[in-house]
This record gives sequence, C-alpha cells and structure tokens, in this order.
Amino acid sequence: MIAIKKSIDVDPEEAAEKWITYILNRPDTRIQYLYLSSSPICLLKCDQPMTVIKLGMFVFSGTPEERSSWVKTTVPVKHLKTRSVFRDDTMKYAQSVLIPEYGDIDAKILSEWQANEITIEIWLSLGQIITYCTGIAESGRPIGFRCESWIEHPNMEWGTLDWLAMKVNARKTSWNGKKCFTIPLDDASELNVHGNLDNFSDRLIIEVNARGTAIDR
Repeated sequence: MIAIKKSIDVDPEEAAEKWITYILNRPDTRIQYLYLSSSPICLLKCDQPMTVIKLGMFVFSGTPEERSSWVKTTVPVKHLKTRSVFRDDTMKYAQSVLIPEYGDIDAKILSEWQANEITIEIWLSLGQIITYCTGIAESGRPIGFRCESWIEHPNMEWGTLDWLAMKVNARKTSWNGKKCFTIPLDDASELNVHGNLDNFSDRLIIEVNARGTAIDR
C-alpha cells in the first residue's frame, strides 16, 4: 500500500509524470499490459528494467539516439501490437507481433525482428514482400516461423507468385496444392511463400518449414 504523506505544489502534468515514473521505476515491476502512445518521455527516466507481458506500442517516433528502446525489459515481450515499425530492441525481440490496420511498415526493419509469429492486417506492396523475404532469407528463422499478411488488391492477378519467385531467385513450388515459391535457408529448413492468388484471394503466408515440405512445380 502506498500512503501520501503530504501534498506538493506542482503542475498536474508534471505530477502525473513523476507518479508514473516512480511506479514504473520500482525494482521487479511486472506489467500485464502496457499501452504507450505519443512519445512517453517519462520512460527515458526509468533506470530499472521491467517485465512486460503485452505491449501496445503506438509511438510514432523512433527511439532517442542514446537509447536502444523506449522500454527496458527483463525478458522479451510475449505479445506486441504496434502500428509503426522502427528500430527498437524491445520490439525487435518480442515473441509475437500484430500490426493492425493503418499501420506503417518498413519491410527491411521488420525482417530483422525475431518474433516467431507475425500477423499483418494491412496490404503489402510487391516491393515490401521482396524486401521482407530477402531479409528473412539472409538472416534465417527457425522452423515454425509464420507471418500472415495481405497483398494489395491490384497485385492479385495470375502469375504474381511466379513473378515474385523470379525477383528473389526462388524455386517455383507447390504447398498443399497451392502455388508457392521456396527459398532454402539451410540443410534442414526452407522459407515458403504461398497463397491462393490465382483464385483472387489476397491472403499471403510466409513461413519456415522443414526442407522438402514444398514440392517443385
């Protein structure tokens, strides 16, 4: 229990910032859901890392130059929801990521994030898909990695996956009867990108499977 000893004459906004900073900066702080919006400058005053289970990151500016992340955490965040993709270590190492509608995606930075499960609820351009798949192929991901996304409507014509395969030097393959392209990652795994674009579905799946899962067409 926290008791207030005396009142002090400070601006309400400053008082709120001091209170939040005090709460967050206590050792062994554990937060089930932390929602951040605007630029939470008070977080930069927190020296103690905290345990955050779910993080809503709606900050639209990158981290200050002297910091690697807005929020210092003791362990990776389990679930991250964000509309912006920028370089931030806490976001980079989150275990799962949801990018909702109206998000802004830097595909190169997103390809560096280590989440094993990513859901993107906005359409990706062909250029973003190429950049993302190329980045994943270079850095690698474990078997079980899965990214669900949408491909923008003008790009749903027949042959889109084959065109993408050519751009990333991938094999044209089939995955459970669906058209796919495949990039080998190592001796044991491969990156498979598939969907039903020929049937005018705009859903696109990017995942890592055991090598040999996809069959050459």
